[in-house]
Amino acid sequence: MKRLMQVTLVAAVVVMAASPVLAQQRRGQGGGGRGFGGLGGGAMLLGQKSVQEELKLSDEQVKQVKELVDKQREAFQGFGDLSQEERRTKMQEMAKTNNEAIAKILKPEQTKRFKQIALQQQVRFGLANVLNNPETAKELKITDEQKGKLEEIRNKAREETQGLGFDEEGRQKRQEVTKATNEKVMGVLTAEQKAKLKEMQGEPFKGEIQFGGRRQRQN
Repeated sequence: MKRLMQVTLVAAVVVMAASPVLAQQRRGQGGGGRGFGGLGGGAMLLGQKSVQEELKLSDEQVKQVKELVDKQREAFQGFGDLSQEERRTKMQEMAKTNNEAIAKILKPEQTKRFKQIALQQQVRFGLANVLNNPETAKELKITDEQKGKLEEIRNKAREETQGLGFDEEGRQKRQEVTKATNEKVMGVLTAEQKAKLKEMQGEPFKGEIQFGGRRQRQN
């Protein structure tokens, strides 16, 4: 159970919509001037060998990433003893710290691709939450009416997953709810917004993502 909790926390940090730190630091550098912003992935995602190969990281960059991942693993110690609100706060702080560090490690062209990969992973875990990020919503020109509809969809998904455990049954149910929710969200977007979202994600990442021994197949 403790192991499952750690894996869940790691995945949560990877896809967490972090503060727009990198958007400020990377403004005007690569990616059409866009930084990570709410698309920040996290150290654990950058620590994946498949992602490092995709970005063509140098040996020195890989070393720096490993040091960052090791620090994050240490920070996870004691997370299981925190309340849900305390855990959320800690993960937000961790995501901000990760983004600041990653901004210093990656080159502009690597930043652009990593942002795309991070967004693809976030969408897999829940498109509704991705669009709730102010920077992403602004880039897609989400209207107030759409925001209202998306909020209803998020609330419904939250109700359907509330109380689910971390066992295989709970994981499968979350995947089903996420898939159905993503379909509802896509129904809210216009054709132009869907095209823009696809552009922001870039070419599909086909590498393997693995957390705690569990492989995640990419689309």
